[in-house]
Amino acid sequence: MRQLLIVLVSLMAVDVSAAVDISNPMQFMFVGDRKENAIDVVSIDDAARVFRIETSLHPDHIVVTPFAPILMYVDTASKRAVFYDLKNQVEVKTVDLPLTPRHVVLDTTGSKVAVSDSVDGGFALVDAYSMDIQFSLPEFPATGPVLFDPNDVDIYYSNQATGSIGMLDVNTQWTYEMPVTQDADDKLSAPSRSLDARYVYVANVSKGEVYSLNAYSRIIFNTFEIGGSPARPYTTPQGAFLYMVDAANGRFISVDQHGFEKFAETTFDHSVDLVTVGRFDRMNLFLSSAGPHWSIFDNVEKKTISTGRFAGTPINALGSADGKMAYVVFSDLAAIAAVDLEGQTVTYIPATDNGSRGFTIGLSNNVCH
Repeated sequence: MRQLLIVLVSLMAVDVSAAVDISNPMQFMFVGDRKENAIDVVSIDDAARVFRIETSLHPDHIVVTPFAPILMYVDTASKRAVFYDLKNQVEVKTVDLPLTPRHVVLDTTGSKVAVSDSVDGGFALVDAYSMDIQFSLPEFPATGPVLFDPNDVDIYYSNQATGSIGMLDVNTQWTYEMPVTQDADDKLSAPSRSLDARYVYVANVSKGEVYSLNAYSRIIFNTFEIGGSPARPYTTPQGAFLYMVDAANGRFISVDQHGFEKFAETTFDHSVDLVTVGRFDRMNLFLSSAGPHWSIFDNVEKKTISTGRFAGTPINALGSADGKMAYVVFSDLAAIAAVDLEGQTVTYIPATDNGSRGFTIGLSNNVCH
């Protein structure tokens, strides 16, 4: 009798799970388990895990199309991309990739996915709707996450070997490179851009500088001295400010992009390489993949208003579409931290069994990074 009850309870749990509608990606967060072949679906409104996707491969990177029920995850080891139908809750297609997918970026329209490799090189552009490779470039230089221009034609990348910022024309598949340093040993961050795409930013990690590149004249318009080891620059969703941080010593500089004048400066008591920006470019979360410390900086009052420690070590942070919340995942904690940027509170939502790997939100405010 006891065994029968256990079976009935198990069947009821499966039925409840299957009844959950996850077809609208904008309502959910998707977090891949660090060890297991599983993706947990977390409701943004309910702040709770509502569904678990059992995957055939390991979800090292996850992207979802905001306006269609399509999820794509990639497994780095097998070099494969798997497409999952969120409406019917089933894997529908597996695609062999011509490179190791170490970096995966969704474009501004939510329809194209750029795959790059910072070790061996290579590039592929994947159409999320047709679930096919649009084209691939096997001789593409080794590079980290690429940057989509809002015109959906140009893709920017950092070429470490030549000390250049490159631009790939999607229509012609030609590349054009703009040198930003003469030293071949200099390490460049992945590029960021202004909201209007007029300026492209890249950090020279070796020299402690951040370059502002005019995308039209293709020359360095301005150079900012950050010192130490600058992280990838961040441009805010509202388009007003450029944020630059030193991952080594916590120095932070906010620059008004209209006049390129320094707006605010402070130094956090911890390293910083992850940033989530609140609405109106005001309350901003600064944290680090090297430790649990976090700070919320008020960019209007120009001061840190709250600090704390997470229960784990962050690996990624994304902002909600309305800019009110920041969501943080951890490699060593089976939960998502939900940070209320305006209330300066942190709550934890159970997710995964072993900590996180891939992570995405159906619609985030992180548009220029």
